[in-house]
Amino acid sequence: MKGKVFIWLGVLMLLGGFGFAQAAVSPAEVMAKVQAQYDKSGGLKTRFRQESRLKAVSHADMAEGWMYFQKPSRMRWQYESPPDQKKELISDGKQVWMYIPQDSLVMIYPVNQVLRSDLVMRFFSGMGQFQKDFQISWRRPPELGKPYVIDCIPQQPQPELKVLTLTINPRTFILEKLEFTNAVGEETRFTFTQSQLDVRLAPDFFTFTPPPGVQVVKEGQGS
Repeated sequence: MKGKVFIWLGVLMLLGGFGFAQAAVSPAEVMAKVQAQYDKSGGLKTRFRQESRLKAVSHADMAEGWMYFQKPSRMRWQYESPPDQKKELISDGKQVWMYIPQDSLVMIYPVNQVLRSDLVMRFFSGMGQFQKDFQISWRRPPELGKPYVIDCIPQQPQPELKVLTLTINPRTFILEKLEFTNAVGEETRFTFTQSQLDVRLAPDFFTFTPPPGVQVVKEGQGS
C-alpha cells in the first residue's frame, strides 16, 4: 500500500497553460510547453477520478476527490468517495501525512523518501528533468481538434512504473488524463476535470494535526 501511496502522490499531475494554438509539434515540444507553463504556475486545484485494476481482473477500484498542489512540494489529496474509504494525503514540503480516518491511523514519511522514489514528483517539485528521465513519443499521431496523447517510458527501468501515458488538451496544455502501468500489470488511470491554475492557498492548508486518539506511525524517522 505504501508503494501505491508514493505513486499516487507522485504521479498525480502535469500542468499546462493557456493560449497555445494546436500546430505541428513534436511530443518533446509539447512536454516542454507543459513543463514551462507549470513552472510559471504557483498552484493547482483539480477534481480527480482514479481507477485501478489488474489486467487479469475486470473489476476496477474507483475513487474520487480533490487534489491541490503548490510549489514547492506542497500537496493535499482529499479522497471523498467511496465514503467508507475516505483518506487524505498531505505534504508540507518536509514531510507527508497519510490519514486514514476509518482506521484511526496517521502515517508520516519524510518528503525526501518520496522524492527519491518517484521521478514525477521530482518534476512537480522543480527537482527533475522530465525529458531527461523519460523517452517521449506519440501514443497516436496528433489530429486537429483532438487531445495530444503521449507515452513516457522511464530511461531507467522501474518496477513501479512501466509506461506513463498523458492526455493533454491541445488548446490549454492542461492534463486531462494520466495513465500508468507497473511491472506486474496493474493499471491506474486519473481523469482530471475542473482544473484551476494559479490557485493560492494558505501555508497551513498543507499541514496536518492528527485528531485526538489517532495512532501516529512515523516511517523512516527512527520511531
